[in-house]
Amino acid sequence: MAWSEVVALAPDATTPGMRQQFACHWVFARLADPDKPTWDLEPWRPVVSDVEMIAARCDPTTAGSE
Repeated sequence: MAWSEVVALAPDATTPGMRQQFACHWVFARLADPDKPTWDLEPWRPVVSDVEMIAARCDPTTAGSE
């Protein structure tokens, strides 16, 4: 339901990388910092494995630069 709200506000967010960032923030980041008012999703971030996404704290950069 929450992802549907994101897409309703930003229809161009329906890319694999954006969905992956959202899922990571929704599952992990909000547990680590539940009072943070926003989590930014950035379309330029690459699609990476789940392990890499978590290691990058939900904000992966280009492969090999972490």
